[in-house]
This record gives sequence, structure tokens and C-alpha cells, in this order.
Amino acid sequence: MQLYKSIYLQFRMILNNKASINIILFSLILLLCSFSCSIAEPTLDNKNEINKKQNEAAKAAKLPEKIYSRTYRDNIASVLLYKKNLDLSDPVIQLNSNEYFEFHFDVLDEDFESFQYKIIHCNENWSPSDLDDMEYINGFNDNYIEFYKQSFSTTQQYIHYYLEFPNENLKITKSGNFAIAVYPENKPEEIVLTHRFFITENNINVVPNIKYPTNLDDKHYKQEIDFNLFFSPNLITNPFSNLKVVIEQNHRLDNSCKYLKPNYARQDELIFDDDEENVFEGGNEYRHIDLTTIRNKTDRIAKIESNNNKYKVYLIPDHKRTYQKYLEYQDINGRFLIKTIDQTDYHLESEYLEVHFTLPYREPFSKGDLYIYGGFTNWGIQPKYKMNYNYTTRCYEGTAYLKQGYYNYTYLFQSDKSKEAKMSTIEGTHFDTENEYIFKVYYSDPGDFYDRLLLYYIVNSRDSF
Repeated sequence: MQLYKSIYLQFRMILNNKASINIILFSLILLLCSFSCSIAEPTLDNKNEINKKQNEAAKAAKLPEKIYSRTYRDNIASVLLYKKNLDLSDPVIQLNSNEYFEFHFDVLDEDFESFQYKIIHCNENWSPSDLDDMEYINGFNDNYIEFYKQSFSTTQQYIHYYLEFPNENLKITKSGNFAIAVYPENKPEEIVLTHRFFITENNINVVPNIKYPTNLDDKHYKQEIDFNLFFSPNLITNPFSNLKVVIEQNHRLDNSCKYLKPNYARQDELIFDDDEENVFEGGNEYRHIDLTTIRNKTDRIAKIESNNNKYKVYLIPDHKRTYQKYLEYQDINGRFLIKTIDQTDYHLESEYLEVHFTLPYREPFSKGDLYIYGGFTNWGIQPKYKMNYNYTTRCYEGTAYLKQGYYNYTYLFQSDKSKEAKMSTIEGTHFDTENEYIFKVYYSDPGDFYDRLLLYYIVNSRDSF
């Protein structure tokens, strides 16, 4: 400020005295020299280096090596992220479109807490990428979640938080894997939840063919996914090494097919026709729970209790389906939907229920564990959804604290020696099962320094048979 005041006063003096042009020029030269000496602006290279170091330090201090859809507090529940007004849609929008997300979660407490959020760009393997915030965000990356309301007329009090993005404070300028991280106000190191989402370019095409497996022994139990990718040669260089293809079955992470390589290639087409790497167990249709009302028992509920301001819902015991014939019925492929017909505003008036699962079983597994699995478990095998064996009742038992709605679930068995869980152990497996397959195609151009998501595409097995 002192420097600006000196400039101003000297100009006033020159103008008032009507000094000659030489005096004016001489004064300007002196002032410019003084200004350049007194302020040492960092160079652009220095700025980028500082930002890069700060970004790397922040990631090292606050973020895990890989980011999952996960809560880090026991009192955070019912996390949902989907395309605006499409409650059962996948968390994906197209780059540079007018689409945006809805993001919901509850904090099971009566006291309000202020939260901020940031967007994290990730590599194809879900490790945080090396991009600085300003390279994939147009706007600010430490915004507040401004919309929240307290529940009313519920036995479990909670605060419901709601966010729409991209928004006026934040635009996303790159494609790829992303996660939203939520943390208490001014405490970015205390992340309370992360949730994955996708920004796709959708500038290549896939033609899938879901068919009987080539191996005839698996004909009635598995599904083979062959497909062709069509692309512009001007868009992609060296597709054999720079393209990465991932296929997921009903959003399961443990049995996904990764890094498939094409068998043949043409100028604008890659042909994937394997008979091993792209074969999935058919599995079975998901089980369901209708918790939209607690005034009456729906079809899978044995009884409802209300004790000490807590609702307990006991499901009719499930049964092993391993050797049963395939029975077709409509499911939502593991997803869940928050809903109640008992009240008007299902986000604020839905009750939380302690739901009890039971699976009769002659004896416990000796070399593995059984888990409840679905969208409400964040498509992951989590310790709190592990089933425990009751030697008295000779049943596996488990509980889940769920908000009123409609839920799909299944049972997965994970052996002590395998990372991949098995649905067939309890549920059986059939070629005829209706499944969704999600194709994700990433492009790693060395000149871009990040993994672009060129395609996010969902196909239903019923489209092929």
C-alpha cells in the first residue's frame, strides 16, 4: 500500500506542476524500477512446482492408496449418488453435458454438523491421480454442503444432507474415475466418507454378445461376454497398449474382468473373443426386502417389533438355493431405493430399522465366511455384514441397520484363500440368470498423464438371449 501511495502522490505532484515530458518519463522509469525490485513474483514453473508438492503432500496425508465407496464413521448411513432424478441409475454422467448428480447421506445424530467436500480424480485402478485440482476442476474444490434438514416424526433422529454437482462453484473438466470426499468443516484430514463416480466421454462404441460358454461343461452355469470395440483411429493411438477394458457383473468388484486384450484388430475395430478371461458365473437373481412400510408385514417379513424406540424387523428365514432349478423373477440387480409409503417425505420421514437375516445351515463353514452383499454394502464385502453361526439354532445370522426402502441382497461366500467371493455356494449359478454387465474402457495416452474414461456402457444379458 505504501508503494501505491507513493506512486499516486508523485503523479499528483507532476500533474499539478505541469512538469515537462522528460521529468514524467524519468519519474516513471524510477518508479517501475522500484516496483520490480520490491515485489518478487514467483515464476510460472515455481508456482506449478509448489502446487504439485502441496497436492502430493495433501494426498499422502489424507487419502488411502486406493479410494473406495466407504464410510469412516459408524453414524453415517444411506449414502446414495446417482444421476439427477434417476434413483436407480449408475453414478455416471457425460463430460461437458448438462447432466449432474444427486448426492445424499444421513448422519444418525440430532445435532447438526457442518461438512465440506472435495472432488478427487483417480487413475483407472482407483489410486489418486497426479493431476492438480486446477487441472480437472473449474472453480473451487473445498465447497460446503449447504442443504441439510433434520428428520421428523422418526424414532431414530438424523440429519439428512443433500448436494447437487457439478454446480455453480465446481465444474469437472476431465473424464475418468472420480470420488467425492466429505469431511468436517476445516478438517480435510478427517474424511468421514468417500464415494465413487464416473465422468465418461462415450466417444467409442461397443457391440456385446452374451452367449453360452465355449467350454461345454459350463454351458448351463456360466455366461461368456464377447464384444467388439469401434473407435476412430484419429482418437486412439496404439490401442493394444493404451486401452484398458474392464467388465463388471452387477457392479461386483471382486470378480471383474480386467485388462482384457483383443484377439484381432482392424483399422477402427478391436475384437475380443476369448473363452476364459471373459467368462462369469451366471449366479442367481437377487433376493429382496420390501421395507417401504412398517404398518403391515410385506411378503418377506416374519415380524416387526418396536422396543425402546427402535424398530426390529425379522425376515422369513432364507434357504440355500445351490441345487434348485432357476426361477425367473424381476430384481434390481443388487441396488436399493429409499422409499416409504407410510409418510410423505421419504428422505426425512423414513424410519431406520434393525433388520435380522437368517440362513439355516447344518454346520458352519470351516475355511471361509458368509456375507450379506448388495448395493447397501457399497458393493463390497464388509465385516459388519458378516454372518455369524448360531450353534443353538443351527443358523447363520446377521443384521443390517437400514432406512425404509426396497433392497436387493444376496449371500457371498469368501474362502480364506481367495479374494474372489462365490455366489454359487449359497445361491447356485445358472446361464439363464438376468445380469447387467458394465463396460468401462480407459485410455492412457502418455501425453495426457491421466486415464481418460472413453466409455461407460451397461448391457443386460436379456438383450442377447
